[in-house]
Amino acid sequence: MLRPLAVIMLLAAVPALAVPPKTAPAAPPAATGASIHLNPVPGRPAAGYVSITGGARPDRLVGVSAPGARIEMHSMTMAGGIMKMAKLASLDVPAGGKAVFAPGGNHLMIFGLTGTPASLPITLAFASGAKVTATAIVKTIGAEDHAGH
Repeated sequence: MLRPLAVIMLLAAVPALAVPPKTAPAAPPAATGASIHLNPVPGRPAAGYVSITGGARPDRLVGVSAPGARIEMHSMTMAGGIMKMAKLASLDVPAGGKAVFAPGGNHLMIFGLTGTPASLPITLAFASGAKVTATAIVKTIGAEDHAGH
């Protein structure tokens, strides 16, 4: 026969043995407004832009790829009237926040793109292992439009 204290301890342990409820997977980051602006000078890299909205958890963009092209993430700053670009190894994406590649700031440099496709799928790779593919609209632009990248 079980003693009352043993029964209470046994009953207290039952919830710990229960299967935990399934939780929904965390929402991944999302990408919108992707575009690629071709350089008016043949053989020069194109510029890419995209807005990233963070998922349920903070993450870090660690790479961008596209078929038939090499893509680097770059920062752009002005210092004393001189534009300086630097390659970025990664870019933080806050949970529910924004990280943006836009003219005059962080941007994508796209090397080796041949022809003039109407669009190009770009895949964003995150430190969490998430991958998001967005269709970038390819734009042919004049030199005056490309100067601010």
